[in-house]
This record gives sequence, structure tokens and C-alpha cells, in this order.
Amino acid sequence: MQNEKTIGEYSYLISNQSKVGAGQFGHVYKGYHNITKQQVAIKQIDKKLVKGIFEQMLRHEIEILQQLNHKYIVKMYAHYETINNFYIISEYCETDILSILKQQRQINEDQVIMYILQISEALLYLNQKQIIHRDIKPSNILIHNGEVRLADFGFAIQQDKLKFEDRKLQVGSPLYMSPETLLQQEYNHKTDIWSLGILYFEMIFGVVPFFSMELEDLIIKLKQYQLDNVLFFKHPISAGSTEAIRNLLAYDPKNRCDLIQLAQILQKYLRNRKSMTNSAHIEKRPTTPQIQRRNTPEVTPQNNSIIISGSKGLVKINTISAQKPYKQTTYYNKNNSQELKRIGDHIKNDSFTKQKFGLVKQKDYNDIKNMNNEDYLNFIIDKLENLKKIQQQDVLIKNLSECQFFIYQYYGTDQQKLKFIKEKLSNL
Repeated sequence: MQNEKTIGEYSYLISNQSKVGAGQFGHVYKGYHNITKQQVAIKQIDKKLVKGIFEQMLRHEIEILQQLNHKYIVKMYAHYETINNFYIISEYCETDILSILKQQRQINEDQVIMYILQISEALLYLNQKQIIHRDIKPSNILIHNGEVRLADFGFAIQQDKLKFEDRKLQVGSPLYMSPETLLQQEYNHKTDIWSLGILYFEMIFGVVPFFSMELEDLIIKLKQYQLDNVLFFKHPISAGSTEAIRNLLAYDPKNRCDLIQLAQILQKYLRNRKSMTNSAHIEKRPTTPQIQRRNTPEVTPQNNSIIISGSKGLVKINTISAQKPYKQTTYYNKNNSQELKRIGDHIKNDSFTKQKFGLVKQKDYNDIKNMNNEDYLNFIIDKLENLKKIQQQDVLIKNLSECQFFIYQYYGTDQQKLKFIKEKLSNL
């Protein structure tokens, strides 16, 4: 067949119709096994683009994938190396969480809970093999037949090798990295727990809980969270998800729930909800005062989540953490507006405090996403223009990294828009 390429036992058509993905170093095509005709994903990686550390990461990913066999982790069937390319043959998946979020903005909470439970099983399996993934984020959660497949192990590492790695070499995606990783402190598998909490939050609300276009400002926001322990929910969610997110996003890794505790929290919620659903089908009986009292939330330590009316259109949720004996506070916006406010926040008029703790109003996630190409390019171009004035190499590297971070956050994996950016920047 014209334009059909065969590599080992697999074949694929080199065409836009067969191309299912593109990255910095190559393309992903839909292919098939020559004998069984099973559909597969064939990642073709240009050797000229993967030199030095990138080639090491690629070989490391292949080495890790060869060790793994789990239903919620993407399967690698084979890998090949030619003069010009590397090839990785893996399980074909129809979509990923990032694509779903781009289409729907957020995901139904019941579906999110099922995804989280599946990812948790995959992470628990990795823990047993002493592997830390270090890059849990929407684009690395593939979906096949309605089930998750954890993918992209380029940043994964064996826990016993952490002590040999330079902590100044930060790996991962900043918005999903744990505080201890961003602050270059010691970390362990609990860093993946934090990332899972960020992913959980984003799937439900369509935005990440801590967003900034500046790495330093992102760290300031996380330190502020360490002080006030406040999350902003755009709308009410179930008691199970509230408790799970609060436990996953404990600033101190010692207070983060482990994966078994997370499963217990969510499975308890699912059992209770199923019980309530089943009771709705039972023949109606006269409502008794006892039933009314049981259905009315009471402010007691036994309640995992209690909803109390608040001021300024916000509702306050007091959550009892599975890891801590004290109450933690979460707010969500009752009117579903994009502007989120702190109840009774006496520092909102203190400009010095705002600057100190990163509370100065900046363009939020939705503002950035809604920028047109020209405005966003002007923003990036101004940023790059300023780099010409910088003499110190370490500062220059930091600012270049931030520019890459901006471009990634705005355009994600949209290669056409990234190409458009490159063309614009080439005129500088």
C-alpha cells in the first residue's frame, strides 16, 4: 500500500488520517500487528532530535515500561531502533484526559471518581515496584474503552536512585508538582499523591487549584496555602470528593493520605450513595422525625463534610481530615462566578500583604486561555525581548524556562499553534 511503512511485526500508514498525536520529538500513528491485525499506537521518534539527556530519558522510559504489566498502565508491546528513528509500539488508546477537558471543560464527578480509583490502582502497583512516576497530569492519562491507562514514564525513577539525582534538576510539570519537589526538598512517592490531587481537582472543576504564570509566584501561592489551608471550589461537590481532595492536597507529605486510604474514602462514599439510591426504590413510607434528623447535616466530628451557609454568596465546608484531628476549611462559589473570594478576608485591602503573598490580581487561567493569538504572542514576545537585556546565565535559563512554561500552558500539545508561535518568534 502506498505510504505504508512496516517496522518489525507492525505496519502503519504515513498520513494525517493515521496520525493520532504529535510531540516535540516525533509523531504517533495508529497502526496494526501484521498477523493479528490488532490496533496499536506507533510512536516514531526522530533520532536527530533526541540527543544527550533526552535520549537517556527515552531509553529509561523503555527500560521502565518493560518492567510493567498492569491493566491501568499503558502496555508497550515492542520497541525498535533504526539509523534514523526510535519506535515504541504500545497499546492504542482513543483519547486522554487533556482532550476530554478541552472538549467538555470538566468531567462528571462520578466518572472522575472512577478514573481516580483506577489511577490509584496503577500508582499502588508502581509503589510496590518502588517506582515514582513524577509527571501525573491530564495528557499522561490515556483512555481506552472507558478505562484509564497511565502513560509517559520519561520522568519516572526508582526510589533508591533518588539520592543520586541532583535535586536542583526539577522534573515534571510545575502546576502538578508537589511543594517539596518545587522547593527542591527531599521527596518520595507522596509527590505522586499530590499530583493526583491536582488532577482530581482539575477534572471536576476544569481548572487547577494553584495557577500562576511565574514559577516563583506559584511557590508563593503554595506557601500561602500552607498557612491558611484554604481551597476554593467553584461549585459544591460530594462529601467523598471533598474529603479525598483535602487529604490528597495536604501540604505536608506526612499528612497526605496513602492510596489505600483514598480508596477507602471513595468506596465508602460510593457504597453510601448506592444505599441511598436503592432506598429510593423502596415503597414510600410516612416520614418520621428520626428519618428527618438523619437526613439533616449536624455539626459534629463524625461528619466528614458539613455544609454551612456563608456570606457573600460563598458556602463554607468544614472537613475532618483522615490524617489530622483538626478541621480544615474549603470554600466554593455558590453563584458559580469566575471570581473567587475569601470569606471575611481582612487582608484584601492591604496591598503590601497582597504583594507579599501573591494575592495581587493577575490574569487567571481562563483569561489566559481566552486570549487571542495576537495578544498572547505579544505577551511572549515582550518576555523574550527582556531576555536580551539579561547577562547572568542562571537568570536567563530561568526566564527561558518560564517562557516555555507559558507556551505549554496556553497551547498544550496543539502543534499547529506552536508552529505559529515559532514563526512569529523567529522574526525577533
